[in-house]
Amino acid sequence: MSARGRLHHPRALPWLAPALVVVVLATSGCGSADSRSTAAGGVADVPGASGQKAADAALGSTGSVGRTGADLQQRAVISTGAIELSSRDVGATRDRLDEVLAHEGGHVADENSVTDQKGVVTRSHVVVRVPAARFDDTMSSLGRIASLRSASRKAEDVTTRVIDLEARIVSERAGVRRLRNLVSQTADLRALLDVERALTERQGELQSLKQQRAYLDDQTTDATITVDLVRQAAPAPVAHATGGFLGGLEHGWHGLVAVVVALLLALGAVLPFAVASALVGAPGWLVVRRLRRTRRRRIPAES
Repeated sequence: MSARGRLHHPRALPWLAPALVVVVLATSGCGSADSRSTAAGGVADVPGASGQKAADAALGSTGSVGRTGADLQQRAVISTGAIELSSRDVGATRDRLDEVLAHEGGHVADENSVTDQKGVVTRSHVVVRVPAARFDDTMSSLGRIASLRSASRKAEDVTTRVIDLEARIVSERAGVRRLRNLVSQTADLRALLDVERALTERQGELQSLKQQRAYLDDQTTDATITVDLVRQAAPAPVAHATGGFLGGLEHGWHGLVAVVVALLLALGAVLPFAVASALVGAPGWLVVRRLRRTRRRRIPAES
């Protein structure tokens, strides 16, 4: 029997199909490594080109990429900020915050407010999302709606993460397509199960990469600002010193009041002890007095 006859013999299929799966997976792995090396090595091959343009050159020719080369020309930056404000009327300041968001095209993502016994807002914690291009203007506008206590901002560059995700998504999509073609061409049941298992794993990895890219898209498209509003305590009245006769009279009056208050405090402190002494000593004094009278009466009778 010739080699061609042995290849098409039915008994050779269970050994041939797993081999095809291994070949497809190895090819997919090589494709992933090639795509990553192309995205990473484009900067060294092209003089004067940035990593972003190298990624555009590596990914721009693939029609299945979610972003085009023009979208990746700008750097992907996650901007976050925090502002703490104080105001005598937190509710009114909260309304001014809404006006700033309406002007800048932002929205409230999370809010937590605290009120006093009268229902007046005393503290408010607000998390807002604004377009990344309006981040700096929004921070400046929010700092002017009340008394600024503190402000901070942070920028994280995730351009390389976005480029790596795009390259991995391209590779995973190519591997999924090859496995789907192999499923349609495999007749052996055991080999078909192996291919479908590998296809399921590839599809799960592809879905995870898409979710990561969607998260980065959301974080880089809109900036996050945390605003803390607290109620400002009313300042204590300033005491003005008064001189001359009126000043002396005022100080004398305050001294007299202080002495009277001190005497009343002393009297209040001694009064409970005096009452207790009277309640205990009065019966004893009466008994002693009666004994003295009885003794005086007995002495004349004996004499």
